Amino acid sequence: MGQSLRLTFENNDHTFRILNAEPLTRETKTIHLLLDGRPLNIVKERDLWSVETSVAGVSEELADAIVKNIKLRFRI
Repeated sequence: MGQSLRLTFENNDHTFRILNAEPLTRETKTIHLLLDGRPLNIVKERDLWSVETSVAGVSEELADAIVKNIKLRFRI
């Protein structure tokens, strides 16, 4: 995808880039991101999105905010 996206969460600015080669759709099960320069994978289990492996400084609430931002932008 390549475009940098911004998110303000708990008064902190975060920049993330979607690394998936294929377009995001409703069938997408994994989103590969570069969050503030660190790799992050978010996976969909049933209808819930969560961080695949915990990363220091990335809470589930931040991951939820990122997914919400992506869902609104890409209508997934």
